[in-house]
Amino acid sequence: MYMAPSCREHTASLTDFGGVGDGATSNTKAFQSAVEHLSQYSGESGGGGMLYVPAGKWLTGPFNLTSHFTLYLHSDAVILGSTDMSEWQIIDPLPSYGRGRDKIGGRYASLIGGSNLTDVVITGANGTIDGQGAMWWSKFHKNQLKYTRGYLIEVMHSDTVVVGPKVATRG
Repeated sequence: MYMAPSCREHTASLTDFGGVGDGATSNTKAFQSAVEHLSQYSGESGGGGMLYVPAGKWLTGPFNLTSHFTLYLHSDAVILGSTDMSEWQIIDPLPSYGRGRDKIGGRYASLIGGSNLTDVVITGANGTIDGQGAMWWSKFHKNQLKYTRGYLIEVMHSDTVVVGPKVATRG
């Protein structure tokens, strides 16, 4: 049982979707499934959805958020970006660059993303989002990346987006 604020009508825990917070098991499918499930409540009258991330280290590749959605991290929750490059899909470059920032062509998806969203909150009780950026920087400096690095959090063409308070981020 988890104790999270009731800021959305529909709430689920990452563990409800098979999430394992051991820092070693990939939770990419659990995050994707949880957000997909909660997206059914994203309409104007749906009441919105909140995904609760309990204490633990939750290794994951990229996943996208949905509208009328809250991502809530427990104080001892750490979302860890996967170091398995096969988990990172390649997406189009940002239109503002017209090409990749670091390389010509596409880019790796951002760890947490979304586009054309309304009413999104990323918050918690001092949880952490850690993209494990040292791996990315090491590969970048050794010219080992085929594509441009993704961002930690990227929400584009959206309105009413709040990150924090009480969320620590590390690239």
